[in-house]
Amino acid sequence: RVMASRPEETLALAYLGDLELRQNRYQRAEAYYRQALESARTTGDRISEPGALSGLGEVFIATGRLGEAIDQLTTALDLGTQMHDKYEQARAHCGLGRAHDAGGDDGKARHHRQEALTLYTSLGVPEADQVRTSLAQGDCGSTGLPARSR
Repeated sequence: RVMASRPEETLALAYLGDLELRQNRYQRAEAYYRQALESARTTGDRISEPGALSGLGEVFIATGRLGEAIDQLTTALDLGTQMHDKYEQARAHCGLGRAHDAGGDDGKARHHRQEALTLYTSLGVPEADQVRTSLAQGDCGSTGLPARSR
């Protein structure tokens, strides 16, 4: 277990979660994201909290735990909205699109993917091109994970 005490360490834990998720090591990814979330909440790092929640949501999508995914991603979206963080809002919308798509709700899936595209486009980040290219396929990019290019 890695203990984090500063926002940079919280972010590092989230990056480790991203790496494990990309390698399909879901149990390890979940552990890192949970540590990042705990660290963010313990240290009052509200900026990192939505990213950790979105990461958990992605793990839950990958492991078929769609209800848990939607819960985590909805909380991430709410926090991102409260903080006016368009990037994290877009990431949460992207995840929600993937979760609803996996659950067979095409209407909600398309709505969330479209919201992700709008937000990413307004930020001018590469994820906008990924979402635009893959929107018709019902996905938010090849990995579903952001490049964190803010």
